Amino acid sequence: MQPSPRAHRQAATPPEPLAWADGRVVPVAEATVPLTDDGFLRGDAVFEAMLVRDGRTHARDLHLARMSRSAGAVQLPLPEAEVARAIDDLLRAWGAHDGSIKVIATRGGLVRGLIGSVHWPETVGLQVIELPWRTALSGVKTLSYAANQWALRQARMAGADDALLVDDHLVHELPTGAVVLVHDGNCSTPDPDRLPILSSVSVEVLRRIVDVAPTTPDLAELARADEVFIVSATRPCLPVHAVQLSDGKRLELTAPGPVTAALQVRLEEQLLATLDPAPAD
Repeated sequence: MQPSPRAHRQAATPPEPLAWADGRVVPVAEATVPLTDDGFLRGDAVFEAMLVRDGRTHARDLHLARMSRSAGAVQLPLPEAEVARAIDDLLRAWGAHDGSIKVIATRGGLVRGLIGSVHWPETVGLQVIELPWRTALSGVKTLSYAANQWALRQARMAGADDALLVDDHLVHELPTGAVVLVHDGNCSTPDPDRLPILSSVSVEVLRRIVDVAPTTPDLAELARADEVFIVSATRPCLPVHAVQLSDGKRLELTAPGPVTAALQVRLEEQLLATLDPAPAD
């Protein structure tokens, strides 16, 4: 199996992770949140995570627009200027390194940020997890990730790397990413306009280089896929080598298949060509 386009970049020794709290950049261990803040007590907060390459974010405007939509959906006042300052301060402190940045805004009015290195394997195996997925917060990126984490634990206890969430035999998403199916060279992904899933910034970015049809795939369509891959802010175009289905059958896949391998190269080129401007000094 050939290494992914970023394999050599992941080998470099990364800096120590940093946090942004109360207007300054500090080591992660020094960042705190008041115990009475609703973001900590109840997960009442919204967040976004972005890829960082050479000290620059990617698709920042798309991520912050989604963060604003999420805040509006739960009537949470979003301090946009403070969010932007947290991102810029962390990037300046991080320097010209790769990684990921997460920014959180809580109901209590706090903004917190994290930046650190990110690693992923060459391929992953998925476990189908049946989970009723429609709630009042469907499609909203809040800090309430208990159900997502439960699904991930179930998948890992079954020997998989990640969970593929399914509701009433319809394929939805991963706890922290979108799934793309390849049939006869054509890409498709579950449609957030027809399913209670998060609208994926990474799918929007992927559509800049390839057609990705919005569909409502069921498990039978998943089983017929020639290739499957994951997209997320921190795991662009990650091939799937196996899917353990809920009926006990196992779908074995070439990882990466020819479509996925080509898209890995094209997406890497596109990402590097469209990085956001570095923050001003």
